[in-house]
Amino acid sequence: MMLQFERVVATGSAALDSGIGDTALKTFNGDTYLYSVTGPGGGVAVWKLSDGLIPQLTDTVYFSGALATTAGRMGFPVSLAGEDQLILSVRYASGLVGYAMNPDGTLGQLHESSGLVGGGNLSAVAQVSTSLGDVLVLAQNDIGQIATYSVDAQGDLQLVQMVSAAVDSMQTVTIGANHVVVASDSISSSFTTFSVDDATGGLSAVDNSEVLATLGIAVPTKIDVVQAYNQSWVIVAGSESNSLSVMKLTSDGRLDPTDHVLDSRHTRFESVQDLSVVNVDGHVFVVAGGGDDGVSLFTLIPNGQLVYLDSFADTVESGLQNVEALSVAHVGDELQVLVSSQQDAGLTQLSVALPDLGVVRKGFGTVHGTAGADKLSGGILDTELLGGAGDDILIAGTGSTTMTGGSGADIFVMQFGSDPTTITDFQAGLDRLDMYDFPLLRTPGQLTFTATHQGARIGYLNEKVELISASGGGLTADQVFGAGFDGPDHIPVDFGDFGGLDPGSSDGVLGPVTINSETENPALAQAEIRFSLDGGGTVSVRTDEDGRFDLGLPPGVFSGELDIIKTYSTASSDINALDALQVLRMSVGLNPTWGAPAPENIIAADITRDGTVNALDALAILQTAVGQTSKHLPQWVFLDDDADLSGITRSNVDYETGVGVTIDGGGFATDMTSILLGNLEPV
Repeated sequence: MMLQFERVVATGSAALDSGIGDTALKTFNGDTYLYSVTGPGGGVAVWKLSDGLIPQLTDTVYFSGALATTAGRMGFPVSLAGEDQLILSVRYASGLVGYAMNPDGTLGQLHESSGLVGGGNLSAVAQVSTSLGDVLVLAQNDIGQIATYSVDAQGDLQLVQMVSAAVDSMQTVTIGANHVVVASDSISSSFTTFSVDDATGGLSAVDNSEVLATLGIAVPTKIDVVQAYNQSWVIVAGSESNSLSVMKLTSDGRLDPTDHVLDSRHTRFESVQDLSVVNVDGHVFVVAGGGDDGVSLFTLIPNGQLVYLDSFADTVESGLQNVEALSVAHVGDELQVLVSSQQDAGLTQLSVALPDLGVVRKGFGTVHGTAGADKLSGGILDTELLGGAGDDILIAGTGSTTMTGGSGADIFVMQFGSDPTTITDFQAGLDRLDMYDFPLLRTPGQLTFTATHQGARIGYLNEKVELISASGGGLTADQVFGAGFDGPDHIPVDFGDFGGLDPGSSDGVLGPVTINSETENPALAQAEIRFSLDGGGTVSVRTDEDGRFDLGLPPGVFSGELDIIKTYSTASSDINALDALQVLRMSVGLNPTWGAPAPENIIAADITRDGTVNALDALAILQTAVGQTSKHLPQWVFLDDDADLSGITRSNVDYETGVGVTIDGGGFATDMTSILLGNLEPV
């Protein structure tokens, strides 16, 4: 899919064409209208969007009277007492100011509702429907507050709550019975989620600081929310970090990062100012633009990663110098992208032709596509993905995956930690490999590339990809990758792939524990859960701060081995010099100070995991206790609660971690024993 320049459209009035600060979309009776706002001395222009046609200028309104000097450059469509309004940001206003939006797209009477506290100079507006009725969420940066208001039958506002927060981009989303507000502020470079009380409309902040600290989002300029693939997703534009970040959003407002991409010489979202997300028949598209004179197009795949599709750079005909605002609409058989510039007048119209969009499917065994543009994902078991005739995106699973793209221009997306992947019909110069899930991979030169008689074999770390040429014969690296990788750089969002969590991770629980996939697990806070399917691949997920996790398995019954990887929190100080002394006593044949050691004590003493308890274990524990660097880091081990430990002695520390489990319908519970290596306590 490609971004195609169509034209620049303008009203012919400098007051409405220059300095467009915001655009907004609204659909009436199946017709889509775009509203552009220019601010002081300007007004609002309304454009009707039609498939394959030039946007039709439908209405213009010039700010007059006090609005001519006090109106801002933003417009927010809302519904008040059954009437659609385009709310404006207005300095010094005592109420909520907005134009009625008529069913034919035109703007009607100017309204000012009563009951607004703190003035009408709004930086962001969102709306949510609750048991209380419609609730408006208004951000007022003049006073550094977010306020929620109930809306009565006459459209007047009643203050519910005000909380301290600076916000200039905001979205709401309803997940099941819960409502969440997602908000960001570019000045303070902050990002916050709030849960909304369904009965009262009140806000409660959700602490996501630890999650966000790992992403490196600098100066968030825009957020958008989309619901797809049975999940809610938040996408954040970071201007100074030149980044787009994707996070899964839970019903209680918690965030789980899934992707973080940086602008590169192939893309056009440096100093990103705006982004827009649209869901078309289950396929999610993202467009972003900023300070490097162009826009970039992505699609979001079911695992929460962005797959790069195309970029469009400014030309002498287009008007994309320093993108200010953009909106993306699904109109007929295309996406229409309308973009305003900080320097060029008018709106640049780009289009993306949408061929017959196919299915979005994930599974194992054989997964069939259609003649359209499909998104097919492999699973934990061995999988064959058959794309068909369209321009498909085929995504490797964790099990062994065989992909056949078919005749279209296909994108094959690799996944780190998967079993070997085979592509049966790679078309050089047409198909593309997306390997950005492989950590720290930036150029084809980092790969092991071997030409074979039928294609090529590619290796990276422990990953293996077999390419079979659609035309027969061997493939060269130039044929597969051309001048190099296209698209942005992807930064890992889970550094557990690089040898475990940071030593400041949370505490665990010593002794017998119950692992339950449907509840909190205090022993597993910030741990890695690995499930290796019998005869299949391995699923690896990270728990949250309460030890909750979801393996994301498809329906059915699966048997395999469950293992848990969790590092030690130095902040707990559970390992100290006394532990080193106890191990030193054990290394010379003495008992710990409390008496004979249990098998669990002997396991804990062997921190070097060399099978014996000796003075090297005592030294490594002492180094940890006093804060020195040791090559033998303490960590938690989890054993089957029914494991036979009777054969363990100080000279024979031999044990297996993990436990066999059967998972039915995605849920399971099992009993294990958790031991902190280096921590010696009576059992």
